[in-house]
Amino acid sequence: MDYMKESIASLEILEHIKKENFTQRVCIFITGTLLYALSFTIFFEPFNIVTGGTTGLAQIINAIKPINISLFVLVASFIIQVLGFLLLGFKETVKTLLGVIILPIFLEFATVFTSYIDFSNTSLFLTVTCGSIIMGFASGIILKSGFSLGGFQTIYQIIYKYLRISVGKSSLILNGTLIFISGFFFGFSNVLYAIAGLYIGSYITDKEILGTSVCKTFYIVTTKEKEVNEFIISNLGHSATIIDGKGGYTGDKKKILMCAIPTRQYFLMKEIVKEIDENAFFVATDTYEINGGR
Repeated sequence: MDYMKESIASLEILEHIKKENFTQRVCIFITGTLLYALSFTIFFEPFNIVTGGTTGLAQIINAIKPINISLFVLVASFIIQVLGFLLLGFKETVKTLLGVIILPIFLEFATVFTSYIDFSNTSLFLTVTCGSIIMGFASGIILKSGFSLGGFQTIYQIIYKYLRISVGKSSLILNGTLIFISGFFFGFSNVLYAIAGLYIGSYITDKEILGTSVCKTFYIVTTKEKEVNEFIISNLGHSATIIDGKGGYTGDKKKILMCAIPTRQYFLMKEIVKEIDENAFFVATDTYEINGGR
């Protein structure tokens, strides 16, 4: 019963957070979607670089028979939305409705800029790199907003629910297939550019979601916890939390020091720990956010 109460309380807190930041999240999502549409229309579409998703599918269809890409994305996303509603339910698909509507609008709006911005005389690799950075950043803030553009993202969720194939693997399979097929229409050199663009975009997306690691957190298992702690306080100007631990194999009681320090002090910290206790065991991890007092 206590577990049930805690779960219900946690869900209520999450719902409160979502409602409280709703307007802000919508603004972030709209900004991300606009940047996504601009990056696709300006940097990828003119050079037939397929990045996957409904926009990538539209590019391939357009190569077979000329179509309005924005209209195709709208129709395809709507059909997928209906399928998602039937297979996933209302709650899982409602958050994609906004993206289904505004992405095609922004794609059409972005075509206005193609008359003024021309990268045809620029290195294709440089163009793809810049486009991937913008698209990766856009994808990151879209994910942080809690909304979705729908389309293939809904298909990934359906595949996960019914086939238990992860979203990451589903994305790799479907987008990889699209990119490979695009090689028959646009040339396989473009496939290489698309792969490079996807890698760069994914990297930027991860950085946008997690942020840049500015600290390292050390977990130190040592018999000389007092000496290590004293060094941290006296020489680095930081503090540490001492945790009681027990060896999983031997059952021996141990002391664990947890300490977050700036990345620039990482090597100094590592060398000093080994100097104080050469038998110390420690793990250092990237830390993206620190909140709270001493």
